[in-house]
Amino acid sequence: MSFKLNVDDFEGQSIQSVVTIVDNAFKKPLSEVLLYDLLLNETTDKALRHGVYMYFNDKNECVYVGMCSSSHFAHRIGGHFGMSPKYGMNTFLKRTVKMLGFQTDKYESYVEALPKISNYGLLIINANTKGKSFITKLEKLFHIAYKPELNFPKGFPKKYMPLAYDEDFMTSLSSI
Repeated sequence: MSFKLNVDDFEGQSIQSVVTIVDNAFKKPLSEVLLYDLLLNETTDKALRHGVYMYFNDKNECVYVGMCSSSHFAHRIGGHFGMSPKYGMNTFLKRTVKMLGFQTDKYESYVEALPKISNYGLLIINANTKGKSFITKLEKLFHIAYKPELNFPKGFPKKYMPLAYDEDFMTSLSSI
């Protein structure tokens, strides 16, 4: 079962419909994600390079949304699991360690946190060829729709305007 969606499949859908598609999509448990999974889009037989990725907790709540617009999914998603407290690319893991009540300055905390998030799910939204500006807007739209707690540990930004969920998904990206 694929844990990858193609953004082109959202054409003609409302924001609410896309949110429902995302909510109902299969999320691959982190303990089962392989490096190879992050390299190929099996529905198009093309390299999986750019788009948005989402982490969901064991209650299927979106807790983090990130984007790949210059690096590839394999590089960016892998970077989130750097086990050193001093590593700068491990935003998801570092904030998860803190959320779970562990100390973020101890290597052992990162090791202890991994089994607790092994059933968290990963969903990738492929947006190859769409460009950085599009992907930035796509990430922001999902930030607004899901308000993922690990993206905004200090609170959701007031500058983010509410979405009109009945609006066309693709058209709404131009106004974000």
